[in-house]
Amino acid sequence: MKKATYLSLLLAIAVSMFTGCGEDRRLEYYEKTEENQWIFSKMQEVYLWRENIKEPSRSAFFSKPSKFFSTLLYSGDKASFFTDTVSAGSYGITFTVMRDPIGKQANKVYALVLMVEPGSPADVAGIERGTWISSVGGTALTMTKYSMLQSGESTNVVTEYIDYDDETQGYLWIPGDTLQLPAATDCIARSLYIDSVYTVRDKNIGYLVLNSFNGDNFINETQEALLDFVASNVSNVIIDLRYCSGGSIANAASLASSFVEPGLFGATFCNLLDAAGEVDTTYCYTPQQTTLCDKTVYIVTGAQTAGVAELFVAAINKARPMYDVITFGAKTKGVNVVTDNIQSPYGFVINPATGYIALDGDELLSAVTPDLELDELQQTISVKPLGNEQEYILFNLFYYSINGVLPE
Repeated sequence: MKKATYLSLLLAIAVSMFTGCGEDRRLEYYEKTEENQWIFSKMQEVYLWRENIKEPSRSAFFSKPSKFFSTLLYSGDKASFFTDTVSAGSYGITFTVMRDPIGKQANKVYALVLMVEPGSPADVAGIERGTWISSVGGTALTMTKYSMLQSGESTNVVTEYIDYDDETQGYLWIPGDTLQLPAATDCIARSLYIDSVYTVRDKNIGYLVLNSFNGDNFINETQEALLDFVASNVSNVIIDLRYCSGGSIANAASLASSFVEPGLFGATFCNLLDAAGEVDTTYCYTPQQTTLCDKTVYIVTGAQTAGVAELFVAAINKARPMYDVITFGAKTKGVNVVTDNIQSPYGFVINPATGYIALDGDELLSAVTPDLELDELQQTISVKPLGNEQEYILFNLFYYSINGVLPE
């Protein structure tokens, strides 16, 4: 009898929370929490680790959607993300933060710009690869505080540069320009960033820099670049993925198909596995306009290379003979799941992990350790533009293609 009375009391309290003073407030509750109710429902439906989702507290449903989404994620999830389509967008800069590389001011932190998206606010401001930034809007950068260089309103950035002093025979910092950075916008990253052919001694070498595998025109753009490589009779192809964080698996399979033997067409490029480890979707190699299966392929990887970019490397490495594909650079991020882009009715997008990536069967994708380590930050004093023949990574690859070893 006491147990029944206790349950009745709890029910009465729950009802009273929404019907205080005789007024039914359940509709009001739903209206104030419907965005998060939608997120919770979708995550229970598609999330790879949905069995790990705990029932949120009632108060959690009143938090911001981005925060609510993050509370549902599995602790080991490195891939899922939330996109607020009404956010400030991006300045279009890829950068790394580090303490003073010449050791003059040990506690001072700089951002070294590695890539600038064409047409982005950073490009308009005159920021280039190799630019050193010490503060944004009057606030100094720290090793953990640098988001103000990713997105925000119109602001200014203070730049400096490194110069060699003949008198002291050492490097020193020289004040640079203060640049006006326009407000962040929704930058659309260029998937195919560079496609060029270089003549090194008597060899023609094709060079592709990919920022992602996304884009409806990706296949046409890359096939057009490869046709130029064929017309130029290239002996080697360099595919630079050091800043590539993923994209479309179908596009990656398409590009990889131009570098494998025709006998592999129809064979598995990769499988997507569900939470139980069962094959959910299979992607295969397919015939393409061009084939460069007889060319040596050099692939550049970095700490930002992730997901589908890692899959591309691992798949063609496995599909081609040993030493026919040589990887250079740094160990990749190690993201072996795919995310799904789900548009909400409320102006934001959730991108939850929905499946594991496996090369074939159930062999899960893992981080790629390059055959030959190259650290582009080895040469921070003078960072050359991407595509410049003296740029640290490209220079080393050209040297290797001629001599079969890296320069000492």
